[in-house]
Amino acid sequence: MKKMMTALAAFTLATSMTACSSADDTEAVAETAGIAGDWMIDVDSAQWENDVGEYVLANGTYNCLSCNPPFEVAADGGWHDVEIPATDSIMMEVVDNNTVRSAGRLNGEDTGSSTWTVSEDGNALEVSWTNLRGDQPVTGKTNYTRSEAGPEGSHAVSGKWTTAGVSDIDEAGLRFSFGLDGDTITSQGNSESYTATLGGDAVAIDGNDAGEMVKVERTGDNSFLETYTRDGEVVGTTELTIDGDTLNGVSTDPRNGSVVRWSATRQ
Repeated sequence: MKKMMTALAAFTLATSMTACSSADDTEAVAETAGIAGDWMIDVDSAQWENDVGEYVLANGTYNCLSCNPPFEVAADGGWHDVEIPATDSIMMEVVDNNTVRSAGRLNGEDTGSSTWTVSEDGNALEVSWTNLRGDQPVTGKTNYTRSEAGPEGSHAVSGKWTTAGVSDIDEAGLRFSFGLDGDTITSQGNSESYTATLGGDAVAIDGNDAGEMVKVERTGDNSFLETYTRDGEVVGTTELTIDGDTLNGVSTDPRNGSVVRWSATRQ
């Protein structure tokens, strides 16, 4: 799974499959199973590269210029149809000169909401979000630093923002598990799961509202590559390397060159 790449919007991971194992069982898994087992992401380990969002909120309209595909919607507090992956309706509302609220829906169901707050000096942005698409709702925060000012006269959220980190994410959004049985690999998270054959064809991801598929390859004794596609286009890759009780991930979006490096600890 893309793990930390999805932490921003709220795309979350999941509950463990073997949480009831004894300490002796867990130790045995660590010695023999490699990737198999339960994991929890260390949010402090995450490091972003080239992950820049660009937005313009002016004259009552919000534009997400860095979204794929880009879109615009009236920022009037009402619900408006959009054609973007995993969302078909968005609400944007200006609260004050430094604050904006947003929310999303898919097929009439709420998918999540967020509050964007720009610091008084205009150089930092904190987005407090709630993701409703999973077995458990997950809340968290994403922090950004300004890399470019918005157009003159636009709202404070306008401009280019570089991801600085995430914090206060509920554990349900950080836990995930892998299973490995021969060439069959399974992945389970709070909102998404898959079962794939190593080196086989891409498979659909259960719970993925964007319609993404994943192909998984073994690249070494304790390393794997997940390749994510949508409508035939590669939208992300994640390199996974296991070193004892630590799983290291490098998630890349080839469309914009953004990278996030992260690690998880065996539970």
